[in-house]
Amino acid sequence: MNSSPPVPIISVRGVNKTYAGGFQALKNIDLAINRGEIFALLGPNGAGKTTLIGTICGIVNATSGTIVADGHDS
Repeated sequence: MNSSPPVPIISVRGVNKTYAGGFQALKNIDLAINRGEIFALLGPNGAGKTTLIGTICGIVNATSGTIVADGHDS
């Protein structure tokens, strides 16, 4: 039996994204997804879902915070 806590495959801590003009798409986002988990990102239009996925993939630069995907800083 393995009693060690799971290590997240994706870890998002304190992520913020403010676009030019002052629009804040992400505000202090914290998220941990463990290996093997099934995860859905749901929300209304304009909630920041695409921006969050873009920051995790490295397509969009977060204004602040940390993102680690499979042990690599994003």
